[in-house]
Amino acid sequence: YLSPSANLKFSDVPTGVDGIRAIPTAGLLQILFFFALVELAWMPASQYDGDYGVGWFGDNIEDPEEKARKLNAEMNNGRAAMMGIMGNM
Repeated sequence: YLSPSANLKFSDVPTGVDGIRAIPTAGLLQILFFFALVELAWMPASQYDGDYGVGWFGDNIEDPEEKARKLNAEMNNGRAAMMGIMGNM
């Protein structure tokens, strides 16, 4: 069930953009509040280079050259993913 109180099953939700309209308002608000919590409190975008100070898979990278190389690779992978999504559109 997507929403037991509304008796809404996943199979009842249409595909595409119409699926968003089928989700109850309270469910959409929960999703938006969670995104806001992550963006504003947990990982604030005060630095736009991707370095949030939480380390890399639990390891803190001390060497500045290695850290810069890995952050650059991460940004390039993100750009490649965006181009792939745009190509599918």
